[in-house]
Amino acid sequence: MLCWLALLGGAAGAGPFDDAVAAYDQGQFDKAFALWLPLAQQGNAAAQFNLAALYEKGSGVAMDRAEAARWYLAAAKQGDLDAQMKIAALYEEGSGVAKDADSARKWYQAALGNPLATRAAMTVKEQARQRLAAMAGVKQEVIPYDFGRFVIARSANGDCVIALQGTITTDTRLKFDDVVDTSHKMGCSKPVLMLESPGGGVIDGISIGREVRAQGMQTVSRYDCASACGLIFMGGVERVLVGSRARIGLHQAASGIGQARRCSSVADGNGMQAIRHYLGWAVPATGAEVMKVILDTPCNTITWVSGERSIALGVATRVDAEGTDLFGPNAARR
Repeated sequence: MLCWLALLGGAAGAGPFDDAVAAYDQGQFDKAFALWLPLAQQGNAAAQFNLAALYEKGSGVAMDRAEAARWYLAAAKQGDLDAQMKIAALYEEGSGVAKDADSARKWYQAALGNPLATRAAMTVKEQARQRLAAMAGVKQEVIPYDFGRFVIARSANGDCVIALQGTITTDTRLKFDDVVDTSHKMGCSKPVLMLESPGGGVIDGISIGREVRAQGMQTVSRYDCASACGLIFMGGVERVLVGSRARIGLHQAASGIGQARRCSSVADGNGMQAIRHYLGWAVPATGAEVMKVILDTPCNTITWVSGERSIALGVATRVDAEGTDLFGPNAARR
């Protein structure tokens, strides 16, 4: 695969790059190479990636895996996602570079933290996640549900994580028991539930939260975890916020959708009574305080709690690495 887009603002100009693309499409690989080479030497990451691909395939130039790796690495250092994946794979395989598992993991991690967030980029990042898991000896099972998925991962030492990724729906709730059963079959006795969700249905969240407590599971969040996600989080027997991005979002329940959506600002309103009873069960010492925050926050806004405040409210039981951005200053949510 070649990178067809020149970097915006490149001093080399779009003309030679586009001419190289046209030459490549016509099978004139030697001409494409001649046009991309000076652009790559001037620092154009897209040209660097394409030059590497030509060296790797021996198209328009003698095949040279070491040169391919050198140019992939140059583009990777400039943040090119595909180049980061390629150089990681080359380090993992020992192709064109000395085999180096640490360097491979470093570049797979860089791909995961890349700010590019297109659908194609998400596919590449999932590949990076899978390679990292495979290198760590992690076994994975993926169970999709409407608007999201569960990923069950068991490491070689027996540690297990269930990641809930996506909007919380009725299907999320219905699939949760199957997910827990699958984790047990994989040898997980009490897996950690990693929450990566913007929220969803209140009743569904409460139901999953109760099951989480019944299973004696720990809940963990590294990102924004709002609404129904926060309710599930509070179901954990231990509740951990990890890193500077981790926070729990609270707000009133709502009824209806679109223009018909209405907030419930009273404790016995739609969904609110269920939330109040749940909080009294999940965090009995501070449930009334958490409920007040919810009542004071309309459903079209969010009150975020993190750090010491999350512990004072009983929302979290522990905060780890609070001052550390786990994914770098420019990392996109994934």
